[in-house]
Order: sequence, then structure tokens, then C-alpha cells
Amino acid sequence: MVRGWIDGVPLHIAKPHGDAGYFRSAKAALRTLHRAGIAHNDLAKEQNWLYARDGERSRAYLTDFQLAATFRRRGALFRLARYEDLRHLLKHKRRYAPDALTAAERRVLGRKSFVTRAWMATGKKLYYAITRGLNVTDREGRGMRFVRDAPRIAAKLRAHPRVRDVAIVPYPDRRAGTGLYAFVEGNAGDRELIDYLGAMKPERLQIVDALPRNGQGEVRSEILELVAMNQLDLIAPLMRNDAERAIVGRIVSGRQNLRDRFAF
Repeated sequence: MVRGWIDGVPLHIAKPHGDAGYFRSAKAALRTLHRAGIAHNDLAKEQNWLYARDGERSRAYLTDFQLAATFRRRGALFRLARYEDLRHLLKHKRRYAPDALTAAERRVLGRKSFVTRAWMATGKKLYYAITRGLNVTDREGRGMRFVRDAPRIAAKLRAHPRVRDVAIVPYPDRRAGTGLYAFVEGNAGDRELIDYLGAMKPERLQIVDALPRNGQGEVRSEILELVAMNQLDLIAPLMRNDAERAIVGRIVSGRQNLRDRFAF
């Protein structure tokens, strides 16, 4: 067994909007894999793509080769698996950097393989029917607690007139399995507000003066997830400017989940 450390974060946390360089790196990594006769076969999951920084450049890494397959010959089966690997990469590129898609890449996105079409028409429908009947969901590992309980708790938190906004993120919890960490934008010295919020019962709740937001004003939940999980060493590469660094620094200093401690 060979062990190593990659200083990166999963794609669904990094959310590299507009970062065409990352997807050039991802395509190069995939090309290297395929030249070695290996198909990954599980690249639809964003958590299998890692986002890392190499100085000023972003870099892609692949992980979780549990479903990967090696091919001695570049036959029809290998070409099919290679095509599906590429198509899944381009789906992520379409989500985060659609303006960087080439005409050829758009054509690939528009042509599903016959195996994919058959799966979507038969097996996928059966899969959804079974999992919905069992009340099971994944949502990138976040689980039913986040899907079912977080919206209800967020609505109650927002009902207070002095709550400006709420962001709830999941994190691994030893007792609950999936814990909920609520970040509430308001006045941390407001005792009445503190008493009101304390009755909502998420595993962790923190009042902050401001939530980190992107250029469109949307809360950067990926940053808050890293705070909730105490993966503070992964936050610095995602900071865009000093103002955002100051906002996140105040959140980190008042964080409620203190299982581990890191300097920030």
C-alpha cells in the first residue's frame, strides 16, 4: 500500500466557477489515465475530482479508483468507458465553466452512449424507485438529515426579525452521523436572539456578523462546510481577497466545533 497526501478539496466544495485552467488540467489528467489503458468509471461524482492550487495555477486530481478498470487492448469496451469518463468531466465543466466549452465538447455532451441511454430508460428509473421507497438519499454524502431537517430549521431561524440570513451545512458527527451546523447572520451580543436561536436544536449554531459570499451575493457554503468539519487548512486556497479573508477569519475564531485546532 502506498499512501500520500494531496492538498486539495473535492470539486463540490471548491466550486471553481469560471476556472477554465482547472478543467484544462482535469482533461490532461484524464488523457494521461486513458493513455495508460485505465478507465475510471466513476467520474460523475464531484467528490472524485479534487481541486488543488500549484502557485497561481489550479490543478485537478482524480481519486477513488474502486470502480476503475484496466484494458490491455483499446477495443470497443475501452473506447466506450473512455467516452463516458470524458462526458462526465464535461458535465462538470458545463456546470462551472460553461463559457470554456468548445464546439467539439458540446457535441460530446449532446451524444450519450447507447449504454447510458439504456441505463436511463431502465435501470436508473428502477434505482430511483427503490431508493425513494426506502427514503434514502445521498446528495454527495450529506444524507437525509441535511435534505429533510435543514430546510425546516433554516425556516424557523429566519423567522426571527433580527436574523439577516442563515446557512446550514452538514458535517460528520459521531453521535448523529450527520450533524447540522447553522451559521446565522445577526448580532452576536443580542441575548434575546441567542435564547431564541438556542431552541432550534441543530448540533452546532454560530452567530456571525457576516457570511462569506461570492460575486453574485450567494453564500459560499463550501467555505462554511470546511469550517464545520474543522478542515481549516484547506480554506486559504479558496480565499479571493483580504475582505473575504477577514470575514472568514472571524467565523473561524468563533467556531463551535472544536474537535481539532488549526492556525488560520
